Amino acid sequence: MAAAKAGTPAETIGAVFAARFVALGAVVLFSGALLDRFDPVRAAVVADSTRVAALVALALVWDGGLDAVVILVAVLIGLCEAVSEPALLVVAPRILPDPVDRSAAGAEDAEVTAAYGLLEGMRNSAGMVGPTLAAAVVGALGAPTGAVLAAFAFGVSAAATRWAGARVGTRSQAGPAGAERTSAQAGPEPADGPPDGREDAEEAEPALLRTALQGLAVLWRIPWLRHVQGLAVVHVVFAVGPWMVALPVFLIERGHSATVYGFVLGAFAIGNAAGALVGGRIGGRHRGLYALTLLALYGVTVLAPVVTGSVALLAAAFFAGGVGQQAFDVVKMTGLRRDVPEDLHGRAFSADFFFSFASLPLGQLLGAGLLRFADARSIMLWGGALVLVSTAAVAVRPDVRRFASARPADAAPARGTPLMERSPDAGTR
Repeated sequence: MAAAKAGTPAETIGAVFAARFVALGAVVLFSGALLDRFDPVRAAVVADSTRVAALVALALVWDGGLDAVVILVAVLIGLCEAVSEPALLVVAPRILPDPVDRSAAGAEDAEVTAAYGLLEGMRNSAGMVGPTLAAAVVGALGAPTGAVLAAFAFGVSAAATRWAGARVGTRSQAGPAGAERTSAQAGPEPADGPPDGREDAEEAEPALLRTALQGLAVLWRIPWLRHVQGLAVVHVVFAVGPWMVALPVFLIERGHSATVYGFVLGAFAIGNAAGALVGGRIGGRHRGLYALTLLALYGVTVLAPVVTGSVALLAAAFFAGGVGQQAFDVVKMTGLRRDVPEDLHGRAFSADFFFSFASLPLGQLLGAGLLRFADARSIMLWGGALVLVSTAAVAVRPDVRRFASARPADAAPARGTPLMERSPDAGTR
């Protein structure tokens, strides 16, 4: 905002956002490997502290123009995000107390799902309030003050993460909850043998690249995760990315203003915040089917501008799509945490973030190319149909409908909780 006021070209401002994005996408797989090697709490605190220092330096030396300092800060922010985003997903469930009754493991799983729902709900709410508040602060008090306030916010985050880390340390002394669960990776494995990908780590510290690739390997070995991640890539590259490029073009062609475009995106963001809480309550043996059904609402969102020109109906459709997308993500994260060994959580969450986020530019480039050969309406029809058909196709698999590798017979009976998990005694198959 300050750079725009100083007359910086839009292309240069866009380069700053691109620098952050490229830095994040380039290292997120490696950051997951580091989170599994070192303390994820300390890594998150270091990331927040680095952002504090970078923003304070920006406030002290920046004159409002766009120069190397801003580019460097943008890169540092992206690198820190690549660490803090998966770290929070690893740490958040670990601060929950262990269930007193280990036979009621489903109660723990329900708490984990609710924790992820609350975490994502807070993130999305902050994502709506933050930009508005930042614009008001920068407009009234100037960019340096805005940078200092942002640094203060990251400082509070570092302190809160450090406090949570004390709880993680206390819990780990009593034994992590995941220690009694076995891996749900494909293929039988001796009960006394080391899980896949960990034997070499015990013999010698593997190279960072090899360690990072283990995050991709673990997602591939678990069939339902492999199909869900493939679904994410198909959606992001071939539906979501092109749709994001075609949407503003189509709305303008239909006679809508930029205000309408911002309004419906705001409705989608509100739906994201609500969907996180909805996802936190999804459970049962068919939790994956419920999550995929909600995800299909995003296909309705993609098709809505083609079907209706009513702003109210568009807002409702975008809100529903936001609910479905975020609810799906929350349930998926819980299943990933449950079926992936704990010492691979950092790599698994980083790989999941990479598939769901880093492939978006490819989709947007594809959308920009398609606009040269097809009209925006056709692109949106294609995107909506692809989301609906591919989501239904993946739901054919029983393990995908459960978001779990355990057979129904291995699942623990209902104990009055919204989400059930297999008994810890039923892990060897």
